[in-house]
Order: sequence, then C-alpha cells, then structure tokens
Amino acid sequence: MDLVGSILGGLALLGIIFERLLSKVEKRARKFPWCRTCGMNMYTAEPSKFMPGEVSRHLDQHNLPTLAASRFRCPKGHYQLWFIPKFGNTEKAFFLREEL
Repeated sequence: MDLVGSILGGLALLGIIFERLLSKVEKRARKFPWCRTCGMNMYTAEPSKFMPGEVSRHLDQHNLPTLAASRFRCPKGHYQLWFIPKFGNTEKAFFLREEL
C-alpha cells in the first residue's frame, strides 16, 4: 500500500512539473482582432455616427442593420477596423481597415 501511494504521489508531482514547464513554453493565444502594427489586442469601440461608405454599402447590399457592424480601435492609435460577420452561406465576412 505504501508503494502505491508513493507511485501516485510521484506521478502527481511529475504532472505538476510538466504543466509548469508547458505554461512557460507555450505561445500565448491572440484574441481577435489584434493590431498588425504593434501586436496589441484591439478594443471594441462604439460605432461612430458616420460610417465609411464601404461599410454602409455592404450593409445595404445584404439588408443588414447598422448594429451588425463592429468597430475596433488600436490602443496606440495606429488604425481602426470595421468588421461585419458572415451571416449566411452566400456572403463573406467584411473587414475594412481605416487609418486614424
């Protein structure tokens, strides 16, 4: 019985060491979207009153409400990204990069 306890304790210790080593080596996952200039995660901004023409044209073309468009801004002010997700099989997701 003593032998079984020491084997289980050794396996638990090995698992803890292995998990800590993996956490140091593994690459951090980036959240969508991220700035390609500085590499930081962009934050969600409220859609502005004035949308770019391409965004409003895409919304009108697919009969989508203005709430379907999301706007993301780089924390360092490099650019902003307009995003409209894919809602059906016939259309594609829409991205528009706009310099600030």
